[in-house]
Amino acid sequence: MSETEMRKRARTARPTVETGIETRARRSWTAPAAGLWSVAFGLTGAYWALGGAGFPLGAGDPRADQVGSLLASVEQGPTGAVMAALGLLGALVAVAMTRSAARGLSFVFAWTMCVGLIVAVPDVRVMQNFGYLFMGYTGLWDGPLLFMLFCIVGGALWAAAAWAGRDGGDSGGGARTVRWAKPVTYLAAVLALPYGISRISWAMGIPLGVPDGFLAGGQQDAWIAEAVLGGLCVVGALLTLGLVQRWGEVFPRWIPFLGGRRVPVWLAVAPALCASAMLIQAGSRLFLWMVTGQITMTAEDWGSFGPGLSWLPWGLALVAATYAYHLRRRSAP
Repeated sequence: MSETEMRKRARTARPTVETGIETRARRSWTAPAAGLWSVAFGLTGAYWALGGAGFPLGAGDPRADQVGSLLASVEQGPTGAVMAALGLLGALVAVAMTRSAARGLSFVFAWTMCVGLIVAVPDVRVMQNFGYLFMGYTGLWDGPLLFMLFCIVGGALWAAAAWAGRDGGDSGGGARTVRWAKPVTYLAAVLALPYGISRISWAMGIPLGVPDGFLAGGQQDAWIAEAVLGGLCVVGALLTLGLVQRWGEVFPRWIPFLGGRRVPVWLAVAPALCASAMLIQAGSRLFLWMVTGQITMTAEDWGSFGPGLSWLPWGLALVAATYAYHLRRRSAP
């Protein structure tokens, strides 16, 4: 083959490489899934805008003020109309993302929907009910909570669509991540402990950060709830360490049937991101209550809310640690 023919073939092959990202974006299921979710979201909003029953926000959510919901004062008609408009716009953006990589306004829209649906709409009830599941209690599952979970699913789909259709790759990203992956992972693990230690102390009858009579005034079996909540934090800290440990990549040999097999990336990333979302949701509300003066702490009762102030930085650090884990695993041979 002559040199001229080789150059000609190289020129014709180059566009295929350059458009590889767009090809993957078109084939990804994430944008169509986000579009279908947006259609459902928009139709639900249109139903409520027309006066349909079951509106779970504002006056339809009796616990909104109590838990610090950011949507406690919204009205059904205008909110339903906004939902309908966002659903229509989301469907159009999703169609555009199936034709090319996420860029410009579509990229901004996708990440804005992600943050709004995962952080702004849900409140502390998501994490509250998650903890109650480990105690076998589901009495607080209602319309508002189901709507929050529906929004979280939508936010996750929009995040996945934006990630799958991003313009650039992560060339060099793994090398940059190595420098801060371990510190931020250890930080996330440490930030999991303040709340866990306080609750385990209460379960043991130690009034850490609360008046002496605080524990005596509770229910007789309250120690079980405190032990479960504290234990979840400790387990979360240990699992976080797996993001930088060998056993976070390969199942230990002592695990039946799985020992020695590689840990699927999604098995570590998905739970970590779900935990991050709940921590950021609840933690941001606690900081908001502190700033607005809705809660106060003294030297005698700092344990009631003080340990929870670690939730927001814990969630943010866990997001960074999970991202570093994802980059390292994806670039590994």
